[in-house]
Amino acid sequence: MINQLRRSAAAIILMLTVLFINSARGQNKPLENSLLWEISGNGLEKPSYIYGTIHMICATDFYMPEKVSRAFDKTSQLIIEANIFDTSAIANIQKEMLSDVPLSKKLAPQDYATVDSILQLKCGMSLKSLDNFKLTMVVSLLTYKAFSCTPVKSYETEFMKMAKDKNIRVDALETVLEQLKLLNEAYTDEMVISEVKSFDSSKIAMKEMVAFYKSEDLNGLYKNITKAELMDSNMMHWLLEVRNNNWVMKIPGMMKKESSFFAVGAAHLVGAGGILQLLKAKGYKVKPVMN
Repeated sequence: MINQLRRSAAAIILMLTVLFINSARGQNKPLENSLLWEISGNGLEKPSYIYGTIHMICATDFYMPEKVSRAFDKTSQLIIEANIFDTSAIANIQKEMLSDVPLSKKLAPQDYATVDSILQLKCGMSLKSLDNFKLTMVVSLLTYKAFSCTPVKSYETEFMKMAKDKNIRVDALETVLEQLKLLNEAYTDEMVISEVKSFDSSKIAMKEMVAFYKSEDLNGLYKNITKAELMDSNMMHWLLEVRNNNWVMKIPGMMKKESSFFAVGAAHLVGAGGILQLLKAKGYKVKPVMN
């Protein structure tokens, strides 16, 4: 059960990544093709680095450029979005995924039947087994199944292993509980049902997303995903404005204390409201690390 909750949390974070790319449509100037960026200036004694991850990827698609390892070795602490591997967070994850009203009573009969049919077809389980969970749990399971490979790998896991080997501090920009609460604020049941119904097209989009990611093509990634239906203002507020601005309030203090390696979803780097632009607005210099 614990492993399932961890996988579900990771899948939800991946879903947030897809949504962020879709929401980053305010981008004016294309970014250079690099997932790794150096942050300097504005009183920093040493530069820090920020790397755009994809939270889950097939092991055969996983790669770690040498430039990333070199940058990591120059830093004194690793900062990830949230530590989904913290055992103390598991109880909170489970609690936040539980629904006050059973899905069998919450959903219209037709919607219940549709979701149940897709869940059985794609995951081999009935909706009845998830009756006491929120619909986001269903989407997280489907998101995990969208990867037609085993095993899958996580950049966050790899970076945490590197941090352990180097014996450096690991911190987070937010808690898993905060992430899940933001998702629940942003995502209506209607939107979740729509996501479930479009599972096959989402699976194709993920494959395309991985191709752009492997080539470090942030602009291609952006253009590809923004072909999807636009997010509403509520989702924009909770999943983009609130989260990115919260992070940028914390990042300066972390960098001032120690040279840091930030690992966040690649989509967070993109757009007028992306982390790179927000840091520039605060007076920092950001530049792509090309090799």
